[in-house]
Amino acid sequence: MGTFLRVITIIGVGAMILLFLKTQGCFKKEPTHTVSPSPTPTPIPILPRKAYETARLFNGITLKSSVEATSSLESSLHLEKHPESYTLGLELHLSVPSAATTSTNLLAATPELAELLPDFEALLTNASVSSDFATLFANKEKNLRSNLNTLQRLLPLDTLYDCQTILNLQNTKTERRALLIQALMNVNSDGADGDRNLEPDAHSAFFQPQTNYRWPKLSARPNPCLPEIEHRLAVIQQKLADIKTSTNASTSAVEEENSRLLSALADTKATLEELKHWSFLVGNADPFIVLPSFMITGAEGHPTIGDYAIVIANGTLYPAILGDKGPNYKIGEASLRICKEINDDSTAEIRPIDHPTVTYLIFPGSAKKPFSTPDYAHWSERCHALWKEFGGSDAATWQEWESLEKPWPTPTPSPTPSPDPTPSVEPQFSTSASNSLSPDGTNSPSPIPSLTPDASSGTNPASFPSPTNSAALTPTPTNSPQ
Repeated sequence: MGTFLRVITIIGVGAMILLFLKTQGCFKKEPTHTVSPSPTPTPIPILPRKAYETARLFNGITLKSSVEATSSLESSLHLEKHPESYTLGLELHLSVPSAATTSTNLLAATPELAELLPDFEALLTNASVSSDFATLFANKEKNLRSNLNTLQRLLPLDTLYDCQTILNLQNTKTERRALLIQALMNVNSDGADGDRNLEPDAHSAFFQPQTNYRWPKLSARPNPCLPEIEHRLAVIQQKLADIKTSTNASTSAVEEENSRLLSALADTKATLEELKHWSFLVGNADPFIVLPSFMITGAEGHPTIGDYAIVIANGTLYPAILGDKGPNYKIGEASLRICKEINDDSTAEIRPIDHPTVTYLIFPGSAKKPFSTPDYAHWSERCHALWKEFGGSDAATWQEWESLEKPWPTPTPSPTPSPDPTPSVEPQFSTSASNSLSPDGTNSPSPIPSLTPDASSGTNPASFPSPTNSAALTPTPTNSPQ
């Protein structure tokens, strides 16, 4: 007990000593100034419990996704039977551009226009935006809606914004009109011609042997794409025959396939007849451009097939014609011949220019009819004249085209048969039919009588019905896949 009291006494004395020292200034005094209280921080918003992700699809579309989970009073056994319990909503946002109309915007795409067209500012004073610009983007929106459930078929970003403007222009001094389009440059390799010794480039998945610019064949040389089309026709016919013998011919799937094949059969037969009777432009040899089908109406002031055009790229002018129709949802196509001249790396699958910086000038109503075998010198002469009427500079740099056509090889003469010692019976036929056309289109002796050429075979130009009098030879518009 005594020890406990001593401890208490010591603690009390120590406390008194500490209190005395503090009052005498031996400890650091607290600052006398007041400190303003810190402002209350703005609360950070709490996001809902979701997983937010952002990615970019292969076609350039920015993809924003999130997962939202809600509690349900139903059991799994019940929810698995209802599709609405597990859904994915897809919403595509699209900004539709306005057509460029000012010199600032137009020159941002093609700066050389200021020097190439000295009266460029004056041309813009009475310019008007073509209604085709709005139609083009309406067609793009329609295409997106129809393919929204198949992401890989949605338009790539560069195809969506492939056009900068479509303007109606007129030189008030000469009254020469022109349609000015600023767009990127896609590659068109379509077309094949049996009369000219030009090998078509058929590597594109969308290749077609015909173009809308065409003229009657002048020789019996077959179109180089004819064997492929004949093979395709045989395959379709065989598939149709297989369907007829199928035991499931009554099912809806088979009926749908039969309908598809019948449509393909009609198209292939039409193509076959066209290749037998017409010649076409060749994408890797002839300089031409392509416009969407809806723009080529034949109405006054609108472009038509065969109209002369000038392509302006990297400061150089390329004379061309409007040679084909393309899909309604994209613009800016030129033949592979033009594309390779601009960028040697161009192929049927690789475009030369990815942005809408190329200017296409089309002169409506300038086409020369009837159409005939391409004459590059004449095309260039007309484009030079139209350019001058439009007010173009005389100092412009032009591309002048040379023909890539190769001469046909000289046919090897057939060996003279050895005399037969055994007397033979003279054939009973007219000697006037003793000559036939060789594959190169020239007359060569034939030891056997030739049959009368069939007009439908395309082996004798003289037997073709006149394209102007035969409905069977009326050109069928050929469009790229829509």
